[in-house]
Amino acid sequence: MGAGKQEISVANGKVIALPDLTEEDAERAKSSEMRIYIRQGVHHPNWIGWPNGNDDFKETGVLIQTLDDQTARVLLVIDEATPLNTLAVLKCAYEHLGYILHIDYATVLRQLSKEKDKIEDAPSESLPSMEVA
Repeated sequence: MGAGKQEISVANGKVIALPDLTEEDAERAKSSEMRIYIRQGVHHPNWIGWPNGNDDFKETGVLIQTLDDQTARVLLVIDEATPLNTLAVLKCAYEHLGYILHIDYATVLRQLSKEKDKIEDAPSESLPSMEVA
């Protein structure tokens, strides 16, 4: 779409480089399906204040918290091509709707660990307890 990558400064001095959108990406961002996803999914009234209310982080790699009916904050983005493209599409969609999507000092850009998940056996007495006196 012409302007090249957009760079946004985020938490811990990192920079998110959003990819340039293809025509197909821009059409998807402005589609009625995206409008429904944002208005009825991300900004569902029951989920305002909750991060990732529509529970799609595993698919998108982008964690969003709705702040009100037209404002959201990006909390976390996985530093890989698909999540960064998803974020670029969402940013375009929010702008198209006249909504606000904060991507700023509170946004964390994170790489996934290359190591397999390690689960360590810990003695039960060393685990934190939720007991109340």
